[in-house]
Amino acid sequence: MTVRLPGAVVALLWLASGTTLASEGLLDVLNKAKDADPAFRGAGHQQAADQEAVKQARARLLPTLAFSAERTENSDEIVESDNQVTNGSSADYDTTSFALTLNQSIYNHEYWVRYNQSKVVRDRADIALDKARQDLLIEVAERYFTVLKTEEQLHAISAEKEALQRHVEFASKSRSAGLGRRAEVVDAEARYFTALAEEAQYMKALDDARFALMEKTGLLHDELRPMQEEVPLLLPEPAAPQAWIERALSGNPDIQTQQFSLEEARMEVKAQTSGHYPTLNLVYRKFDEDQGGSLFGGTSRIEGDEIALQLEVPIYQGGSVSSRRREAIELMYKSEEELTRVKRQVQYEVNSAFQGVMANIAQVKALQKTVSAQREVVMNKERGLQAGLYSMLVVLDAQRDLADAERNYIEARYDYAINSLKLKRAAGVLVEGDLQGVNGWLQ
Repeated sequence: MTVRLPGAVVALLWLASGTTLASEGLLDVLNKAKDADPAFRGAGHQQAADQEAVKQARARLLPTLAFSAERTENSDEIVESDNQVTNGSSADYDTTSFALTLNQSIYNHEYWVRYNQSKVVRDRADIALDKARQDLLIEVAERYFTVLKTEEQLHAISAEKEALQRHVEFASKSRSAGLGRRAEVVDAEARYFTALAEEAQYMKALDDARFALMEKTGLLHDELRPMQEEVPLLLPEPAAPQAWIERALSGNPDIQTQQFSLEEARMEVKAQTSGHYPTLNLVYRKFDEDQGGSLFGGTSRIEGDEIALQLEVPIYQGGSVSSRRREAIELMYKSEEELTRVKRQVQYEVNSAFQGVMANIAQVKALQKTVSAQREVVMNKERGLQAGLYSMLVVLDAQRDLADAERNYIEARYDYAINSLKLKRAAGVLVEGDLQGVNGWLQ
């Protein structure tokens, strides 16, 4: 089904905006946000940083090779010795040594746990980037349509204000001519000033909406493309909220991110338990030592190779290992609770967006007819006022009903567009193509 705006409303919006086509569409703003939004760009940097976790963890499993050089100045003296020949002798000499050391971990349980944990961090980073991408899409779209919605509502309240001003003038002239009552003048003025206050409120709301959009792009967007006169009203597919909830539970990036966080927490428990496990390292050392003298005279040069297996068995470390393990377990439980919270929140968001779309479709259909009928009511009441059939208060009530219907109609149309995208975001399936489709609704 398509919805057509009443011609008078379209004409009013066209005159108020002063243009038939604003310069920037939804995709134009989205492309600028991709390059300028700090949250989205920061997520990209975070993803790139988290990709390094696997390389760092794998490095602990690979051999390390180190070269060292040392020069020592020695000053030795034998203070007391049973050897009368060397007793009291002294020597000053230098010792220079070079060493090449190879260290290979043969068994370290924590290293392997950390390596597997790093893969979880990497996969979570990919999901987090997709989450940031979908967040950018929905935030830009919601803020874009909020600007348009507020603009149209401002135009509507401005039109109401102008109509009320005419009624004030009419009531004042009738009062001066002795044909009207003072109560009608006072009531018309009260409604006019109420509309004036509401106009100021909408002006502030529009300014806030524009700056909210600027937060994503770094630019103020004064001219945006409004919606076309005809907007397709499409039911969600599938048309059952439970189907969307099931899709969200398996594909929502918020849930997936928390699932990876829980898996990381479980591996952290294993890593902390590793403090009770022995470690085994292979160490190979090749060295060259040049000694420029000694207490016993003469120089020497020693070349050697050493190879060793180093076994370390932790026995007692003050209770720190057990404490860190208990800490990791509690954090794992916390992560489980957080996953439950996120799942429930996503179910709420999916159902709310789904019901919002369904309600918006019904509202748009009903309010479209309401606006059309209420316009006719206002025209008839105004004719009746001229003919003396209705009082000014009756006309003012009809004008207020029309203004309320127009603003509600505007809100329902834009909320339909926003909720349609929110539903896909809550399900975790929002893509740029969805915004391209909505962009086709713009003038």
